[in-house]
Amino acid sequence: LKNLSELSGKTQTEVIKKLINGATIKEKPPKEFYKTLNGLIELRKELKKIRDVSKFAKEIDVKKVENTLQKIDDLRMLIAETYLK
Repeated sequence: LKNLSELSGKTQTEVIKKLINGATIKEKPPKEFYKTLNGLIELRKELKKIRDVSKFAKEIDVKKVENTLQKIDDLRMLIAETYLK
């Protein structure tokens, strides 16, 4: 129980409650995971800005879209190398 609590970052009481409810206790992701997740959130914000501007301008900034797509590809590669290999 103590080991599950430490691995998951949850209190022992939380672990017991989850186990009673049939949940699987998962190991807490490393800090790098959350940094990567924040990168995805920032890219989403960039895409929303492009969408919103294109609604009013009636055109799309192709260079900005290509730049954002490259960032997405770079982040995808980072995720694959960090968490899937």
